[in-house]
Amino acid sequence: MTFNMCTMLYVQDVKAEANFFQSIGFAEISRETIAESETVTFAPQAEGNARLQIFDIEFIKLMSPEVADNKPSILFTVSDISKWHDNVKTQGGFISDLQDMGGKCTFNFQSPSGSYFAFMEA
Repeated sequence: MTFNMCTMLYVQDVKAEANFFQSIGFAEISRETIAESETVTFAPQAEGNARLQIFDIEFIKLMSPEVADNKPSILFTVSDISKWHDNVKTQGGFISDLQDMGGKCTFNFQSPSGSYFAFMEA
């Protein structure tokens, strides 16, 4: 049995968000057009089972207005947190310093859409 997880992220500018995630090292899994609206799916690692699918919020407002304003809180756990911190930091924008939380190193950052994400060492 296969079990995968895909978190949907609704943004104003799919291209800017996609460029950001690609620039910090996420792998692009797919790019599709649905009803004239582009959607892009990324993964922190191409062979992993976690996905982040980016949708245009205006498309979501038409198709499922009840969920359009929902924003997930996403935490990625990684073994090489310093590498990820460096990757995100080079893109500018808000990024916290590396911090110790309960014996694990962590940081958070804001993507171009204003969504916040966090990384924590595994």
